[in-house]
Amino acid sequence: MGPEVDTSSNAIWESSDNYEDWETTRPLLFRDDMRDAFFRWFRIKPSDKVLDGGCATGVLTRFIAKGLDSGTITGFDISQNYVDYGNQKIHAEGLSGKAKIVKEDGFALSFADDAFDAVVNHAYLGVLSDNMAGLRELIRVCRVGGHISTSVSSRSFPSIHWAGDSPFAGEPRLNDLIGKQERIYQKIATPVFFKQDAYWNGMRFPRMYAKCGLKGIEIHPYASGFSYNDSYWTDNFKKSRIYSDIGCEIAILEKQRVNPQYAEYGFTQEEFDELIALYRQKQDYLLSSMYDNDCWEWDAKMHYIVTGTKMTGGGI
Repeated sequence: MGPEVDTSSNAIWESSDNYEDWETTRPLLFRDDMRDAFFRWFRIKPSDKVLDGGCATGVLTRFIAKGLDSGTITGFDISQNYVDYGNQKIHAEGLSGKAKIVKEDGFALSFADDAFDAVVNHAYLGVLSDNMAGLRELIRVCRVGGHISTSVSSRSFPSIHWAGDSPFAGEPRLNDLIGKQERIYQKIATPVFFKQDAYWNGMRFPRMYAKCGLKGIEIHPYASGFSYNDSYWTDNFKKSRIYSDIGCEIAILEKQRVNPQYAEYGFTQEEFDELIALYRQKQDYLLSSMYDNDCWEWDAKMHYIVTGTKMTGGGI
């Protein structure tokens, strides 16, 4: 790692501990019935030695581990909280023989050159203050002929939401307030605020792969969908999402409301009160309508995977 690398994003993530967020959102992307497709897109073989970059609690790490036979996967994260929690989950799911999570600084990985057959990550490069430096480290530890993949999610991608035929009565007003709050949030929470690389945003990742010397670059779009009435998901998972997703939104709003910039941009304390109250009403509505086939509220979001192959040895 040279002195020119901006590592300031490390300070944002090294004490992160929002376990429920990762554990109730990432399973929507990495479903067991989609594992074969993801292995093709990531170009992973069941015998590969795999690295999962910036893995947080290791949802993707465990997802890949379940598809390996003689292979192994190592996840890394800069937060010791995620490392400890993730390894507990790995042990609880009986995956300790082929998966582990270690604490690493992604800008200066301790792994040797060419140590892995395949390197993956989801939404990791996008939160770095120097995306190019982070990608170069992932490439360095991948063997020649191995594959590097990034799964990308972005607020700028279009999403689909259907409120159902028996929607929550406060849905229109809730959506109005969410939209207004989100527009103001985008003005406040800039890449500079989060110490993120503003130039190499998610849309530029395929070009960034090419700039870093990767070959055979492919793009694989995919979507995630969810409904609280969907029989694919267990009742416990759906209830967990109702409590954690809306609970997290409320907790975020309680923190944001003390930021004077919201008032400056025209979002009042009364609107915060109303939005939080509507979220709580929506929570009660979802809990009471999980088995109501007249409801069927659902949404879907777009994502994509960019994959490339390392063709030369040494540093990039």
